[in-house]
Amino acid sequence: MSNLIGTTLGHYRLTALLGRGGMGEVYRARDTRLDRDVALKVLPTAMAADPARLERFEREAKTVASLNHPHIVHLYSVEEDAGVRFLTMELVEGQALDAMIPASGLPLTKVFDIGIAVADALAAAHDKGIVHRDLKPANVMLATDGRVKVLDFGLAKLSDPTPASDHGATRALPITTEGTVMGTVPYMSPEQLRGQPVDYRSDIFSLGVMLYELALGRRPFAGATNADITSSILTSTPPPVTQVRPELPHHLGRIVAHCLEKDPDHRVQSARDVRNELRALRKEVESGDSEIHTGHSAAVAPAPASTPPAPRPRTLWIGIGAAVVAVAAAAIFFAVRGRETAAKPSPVTPSAVATTTEDHSIAVLPFVNMSSDKEQDYFSDGISEELLNLLAKVPELKVAARTSSFSFRGKGLEVPEIARQLGVAHVLEGSVRKSGNEIRITAQLIHASDGFHMWSQTYDRKLDDVFKIQDEIAGEVVKELKVTLLGAAPKARTTDPQAYAFYLRAVQLGRLAARDGFAQSDALYHQVLAIDPRYAPAWDGLGRNAYNEMNFGLLSSAEGLGRVRESAEKALSIDPKYGPGYARRGLFEYTNGDLAAAAEDFEHALALDPTDLTVLGSASSFLVSLGRLDDARVLLEFVVHRDPVNVTTLFNLGNAQRLSGRYDDAIDAYRTALSLSPDRGIVHAQIGTTLLLKGDAAGALTELKQEKSEVWQMIGLPMAYYALGRKADSDAALAALMEKYAKDGAYNIAYVYAFRSDPDKAFEWLDKAVENHDAGFSQIIGERLFQKIESDPRWLPLLRKIGKAPGQLAKIQFKMPPLPQ
Repeated sequence: MSNLIGTTLGHYRLTALLGRGGMGEVYRARDTRLDRDVALKVLPTAMAADPARLERFEREAKTVASLNHPHIVHLYSVEEDAGVRFLTMELVEGQALDAMIPASGLPLTKVFDIGIAVADALAAAHDKGIVHRDLKPANVMLATDGRVKVLDFGLAKLSDPTPASDHGATRALPITTEGTVMGTVPYMSPEQLRGQPVDYRSDIFSLGVMLYELALGRRPFAGATNADITSSILTSTPPPVTQVRPELPHHLGRIVAHCLEKDPDHRVQSARDVRNELRALRKEVESGDSEIHTGHSAAVAPAPASTPPAPRPRTLWIGIGAAVVAVAAAAIFFAVRGRETAAKPSPVTPSAVATTTEDHSIAVLPFVNMSSDKEQDYFSDGISEELLNLLAKVPELKVAARTSSFSFRGKGLEVPEIARQLGVAHVLEGSVRKSGNEIRITAQLIHASDGFHMWSQTYDRKLDDVFKIQDEIAGEVVKELKVTLLGAAPKARTTDPQAYAFYLRAVQLGRLAARDGFAQSDALYHQVLAIDPRYAPAWDGLGRNAYNEMNFGLLSSAEGLGRVRESAEKALSIDPKYGPGYARRGLFEYTNGDLAAAAEDFEHALALDPTDLTVLGSASSFLVSLGRLDDARVLLEFVVHRDPVNVTTLFNLGNAQRLSGRYDDAIDAYRTALSLSPDRGIVHAQIGTTLLLKGDAAGALTELKQEKSEVWQMIGLPMAYYALGRKADSDAALAALMEKYAKDGAYNIAYVYAFRSDPDKAFEWLDKAVENHDAGFSQIIGERLFQKIESDPRWLPLLRKIGKAPGQLAKIQFKMPPLPQ
């Protein structure tokens, strides 16, 4: 929304911008009728345009407006002028609490004053059936006259005011959508992070986080990323406040710890109880009956320094026009020599692999093929992967991803060492013997620290029973690990057993990322569908192949996208709850420029299958295409946590570094990818491009001449020759590129011209790319090869034409999903 300073809404003249947030912009405004200053919040356009959301918000706002409490900012009105919806509120002169907490924590007297006031405010709101849902120091104001004011009930949720206990507790009503995560991660309760229904006790958890921070100057749950913080909130127990500041009253530590219980039923059961406990403790302290006296200032003794968590590699995904569809980005086990400054985390090398494990964590190693025919490897691998995917659907389990688990094949490492490197507490391994319609599967669940076999079973069955066997193995693992399922146990998707064998082989061939491999894979998927035309994963496999073939230049954009759309629609017509189908259609839509539809499909996919790493990676690439890197990082860091070894992740890490201007780190990531997969296409071209951006044209040419993908070599050579001053060679190489790839490479030709400082030709080819619906536009945001023409007056209109102008991107609505632990 544009800045409204100096304009008038109704009888309010907006004089200053006070802040921006997800729930709108807040201005200082003059009420010309009552001659007073107020705070005026302009609601987001999307909310104002959605009648259902607006009706719900106004209903909740009326209840919030009924609050009349000395520690709650008063809401005066909900109004509209010229289609703009806004709220008017009490204007508090003062400072937000988050800017006033010193590194050593506040004096105990201040902890009491603020804690009691906030608890009192929450008690009043809870009595009215209102849950704040975003309590944090930034939403607490300390007025210049000393008053404490809780503000911004913009995320508030109505609850049933019927008391659930003698303390006036409330029950949540289903007014907001279940599964929606709203709030600020470091202060969110476990149930809020999981997208579960929340009630007043979620606010009590947030209050506990805030009290901890007031007392110690740091939050109880730390991490370098939101994913790390989320994991800490869900699994970690912070040190007691009195352990860090021994001079604080022991009972304060008990109050805070009681507020921070993971299980809502085990927490303090009302804000009123918290307030009363703090009041009573303050009286004890002031009277000298407690173990601490106010004469001993808590501010004098700083909290002892703690060891910060080891930095995790910064991760994000940015594509390269018509290059490679990504899953995630990071290198954990293979050394990527970082050149970060002291303020930036360095990539992790093999010697620095974390050994921390979680009890409910597991890796599924590739099952050994015991058949006489080694061509059956695909089947044993497929069984392993299907088991892994099945277990990954249990949100309570942390399951190492396929790429990471399978990377240890043939390396001769013992199970404890593999588990240590993967950071898991358990390993599932086994073997498969297939002969005709007979199948024997043996599985062993191993406790990694001591190699103890927790469970072992051999299944001698018919091939028709393969899905039942998978379900039984997954069930035994869940049982042995004592996982408490929050929902129904996942079940394997069934099909004809012969079709299933074809499907597993098709998946393996598609991973070869070669023309022949794709063709053979497609043929097998069609055989699957000839047997079982309603097997949705086979349709999705065809779409996955088509997208990758397009990205490798083996299909035109039009044909590739057409196949992607057809396969996604087929899969969803068969199973409207098939998450990967929505993600596949989302890829088609955002590549084709329909960002709003893509956002809707990715939200749907993530809601249906929040554990699918491919879905998460695809959604993150969509978010990066919108320029929303923070949200993308949340998804990617979760993926990296589950899949820390992946050649594709290294490649995409290189892309991310390149587009961020961190060229040396990009080259290191690319070279590590090549060391693992020397025949992988596009990587030499990307090294060459990065060297060009660094100014090393000679090195770029050397790399481009090693590129195995013809199209990507042809794209790079005109730029390398131009940078070397070899204009005739550059012209000839560009002519060859245009002769062979004029239609499908229009976007790439445009940035070649941009690099050659020819803006007129660059925009001419960009216009052709628009006409051709070039897939490259999906990744135009941040592409540094266009930087020479970004100041041209034609640049912004072009972005607007393709729906990529900043204002257009800002309007795309996408809600981040709750991630499993």
